[in-house]
Amino acid sequence: MKVIRLKKGHNLAIAGQPEKLLVNAGQPARLKIRPLDFRGIKPKLLVKEGDHVNTGTPVLYNKIFPDMFVTAPGAGRVVNIVIGERRVVKEIVIDLDRTESFESFERFNEQSVPTLSPDTIKKQLLRSGLWPVIRQRPFSSVADPEKLPKAVFIPATPTAPFAPDTDYLLEQDTTGLQMGLSVLKRLTGKPVHLVAGNDSSSTALGGAKDVVLHRFSGPHPAGNVGIHIHHIAPIRNRDDIVWYVSLQDVMRVGRFFLKGILPVEKIVTVGGESVEKRHYIKIRQGMMLKDVLWGNPVERGARLVSGDLLTGLQCVAEDPLGFYHDTVSVIPESARRDFFGWLVPGLHKYSLTNLFLSRLVNNRGTHLDTRMHGSKRVIIPFGNIESVLPMNILPTFLIKMILAEDIDEMEKLGIYECDPEDFALCSFIDASKMEVAEIIRQGLEYVEKNG
Repeated sequence: MKVIRLKKGHNLAIAGQPEKLLVNAGQPARLKIRPLDFRGIKPKLLVKEGDHVNTGTPVLYNKIFPDMFVTAPGAGRVVNIVIGERRVVKEIVIDLDRTESFESFERFNEQSVPTLSPDTIKKQLLRSGLWPVIRQRPFSSVADPEKLPKAVFIPATPTAPFAPDTDYLLEQDTTGLQMGLSVLKRLTGKPVHLVAGNDSSSTALGGAKDVVLHRFSGPHPAGNVGIHIHHIAPIRNRDDIVWYVSLQDVMRVGRFFLKGILPVEKIVTVGGESVEKRHYIKIRQGMMLKDVLWGNPVERGARLVSGDLLTGLQCVAEDPLGFYHDTVSVIPESARRDFFGWLVPGLHKYSLTNLFLSRLVNNRGTHLDTRMHGSKRVIIPFGNIESVLPMNILPTFLIKMILAEDIDEMEKLGIYECDPEDFALCSFIDASKMEVAEIIRQGLEYVEKNG
């Protein structure tokens, strides 16, 4: 098997890596659903405050595709529905019952998958609330059930800071993995590309059926699905659709078809030097960060991030973990400025260039916090961005065309291949202090609306 080896990129040398120790978060008292997690869905509420729901009961549907539901991740009573500006539903809060009650769905076994029709699979996923685990590129929105993709990607070699190790996850439980892969293959009839790390020794991945197995190696963002798509099945235009599903969500799909009830648990990591215990933790979908971090002291003034440090969202303890996130990051918050900091040798300053001496020791002994160490300035084409982006595009020119809102040039420069997460490291390294990932998001939204 050919291994795709990438040289461009960078693995952040950051303190607080999660220890391979799995704990259970236990049963929370309250869960939250955030409709804004689901890009591309126009939600319409199906419940009101005071209603009782079971696990798997629809709480909202998509006005664009009325058969697509988001369902409750736990059984209990809807105690609060937070409405924002323009009547946007921001949160649905559920107080959990002491005993669980589930909506039941039809069950299948692995032998019956070849006899299932794609329409049956689609209806089962839409009704259960699991369809949103399938997203599509370009635009990274929830997959359109009416348009078949040319391929499906399963990334299984995460390289983002504090991301869960795939082999360790599969050591805990592989139930549903093969079933989920077979269901996706049967649903689309298109190639299902499973992308594993070159150093992965998992027999569950190596022996998987109904997939095309690929091996990738290299620093971050080598584990991003956008990089895999770029090297295996590039996106040429806005109608060139590719679906992608995370490995844990593939297993959830498989477990759902096997057991007939909505699986609501996932394993996430807790990392960062501002939290006492850095580990793997089994949580429930919709848990608030304060429950994920219960019994795990956090330093005063630390920043909580739902997701990894490069692409995650700054949160408060009452916020739920994002639907697609599998990491909780806790890092020091700081706004301090070093006096004449540019004059010091920089033994303790993080550096990706040779600007500071810390580069000579691979940034050992340095600490990362929330400071940018500078302010925005004109675009300086030093080549820093290109050095960490393993894609055959010209990012600096693309950024300029996005800022100029030139759709024709954006398309020629490959905007449909891009996603903010693939450019997050560019934001980190950029000498101009540009929010490169935000600019890419701005460009995609502009093209999607006006292209």
